[in-house]
Amino acid sequence: METRITQLENEYANLWYYPEAGIIHHQCLKPISSDAFRSVLTTGLELMKRHGAQKWLSDDRLNSVLDPDDLAWSEEYWRPFAIAAGWKYWAVLPPAKARGKIHMERITNNVDSHTKVLVEIFTGFDLAWEWLVKQGISEAGNN
Repeated sequence: METRITQLENEYANLWYYPEAGIIHHQCLKPISSDAFRSVLTTGLELMKRHGAQKWLSDDRLNSVLDPDDLAWSEEYWRPFAIAAGWKYWAVLPPAKARGKIHMERITNNVDSHTKVLVEIFTGFDLAWEWLVKQGISEAGNN
């Protein structure tokens, strides 16, 4: 694995940045909402802006259904800024529980059909990582 720089650690989530791969990676440690949820996304957005990162790996296996206010915030506020900052590839490890998994599939389908972000859902970290690393390599030699 590549160099991993910890950007955020708390009881709800960790957020790392892998500079060689240009990957932002969050891992939920339990269901997350409100300020903790928004902190993960805004910290990642700042990384996109600062480093030109285009890839995000969401490990939401321990997360649940998003609060409706958080979902609206992420779709109406955060997502347009992330796309403007260069977000292009999203690998998702959805919540393990059925209700959360269905909810995440709706979110990823919405992103996939309404943006130019390429989204893939995975069941294991290694497959998600490998897919994400390969994305964008042919684009002017950028990761």
